[in-house]
Amino acid sequence: MSEAGTDGERRRRKGIREGLSQGLGFLSALKDAIEETLAETREQSGPNAEAARDALKGALSRAQAAAGTARDRLDFVTRREMDQLREAVERLAARIERLERQDPAE
Repeated sequence: MSEAGTDGERRRRKGIREGLSQGLGFLSALKDAIEETLAETREQSGPNAEAARDALKGALSRAQAAAGTARDRLDFVTRREMDQLREAVERLAARIERLERQDPAE
């Protein structure tokens, strides 16, 4: 294997490890947020349907905030951004293909 391939493989593995670590951190934060919300609900009003609904809404809100933070840290792109990039690459590929087929005398 070439030296560059070895370095590339190491960087890829390091990136995967960091991603998994951050993903596990996110899941842990989500679990803590849900447990905290449920504990607060029990302390405030006991187990009733309205309190449970509010607790779930609070937990989901915290989970969404944590997911947004994790996404930002992991530098993910949205599906829309990925689709736009894919379309731009396809347009460029088609343009290059057209240019390569043109007669140089034109």
